[in-house]
Amino acid sequence: MVAMNAMRVRPGRRRWLWLVSGASAVLAAVLAGWAWWPRPVAAPQARQYLDATACLLTGPRGVVPGTPAAPAWAAMEKASLATHVMVSYLPATAPADVPVVLNTMVQRQCGLIITDDASPAQVAQAATANPRQRFVLVTSVEVATVPANAVVVSAAAAPARIDQALRALAAAT
Repeated sequence: MVAMNAMRVRPGRRRWLWLVSGASAVLAAVLAGWAWWPRPVAAPQARQYLDATACLLTGPRGVVPGTPAAPAWAAMEKASLATHVMVSYLPATAPADVPVVLNTMVQRQCGLIITDDASPAQVAQAATANPRQRFVLVTSVEVATVPANAVVVSAAAAPARIDQALRALAAAT
């Protein structure tokens, strides 16, 4: 009996307990709703590109860091953000594939084709055969004959020259 008396609550305190427990339940529900309420997500925005494309011809490894194509690709991406020129790259898996990849880029109507240490003679041939495309040859070797629609640059000068070429391409569209 004594234990039962200890469990009994006075009538005035009973109302107080109901009030506190009800307020606690409401507070817990509000906090749970706030914690689980979905956060507004920024709607993805589509990038509006110009009707101009610049393409990069890479070696078999593509644009992974440490390859000669990596700085050229970084320069292209940076210039694309500023100019809204669409950029892409295609690897040539073997030297014999260079003409095929170049022809693919011509068929894709790349307004600017950038090559990275690909066979300069093959690139010069493609530039001569496709006078409407502009070419930037990033190479460390001497190129004997360079067509009017091609520019030869060193790897050190490539990022600035690529940026300049993409800006010119954007201005032409």
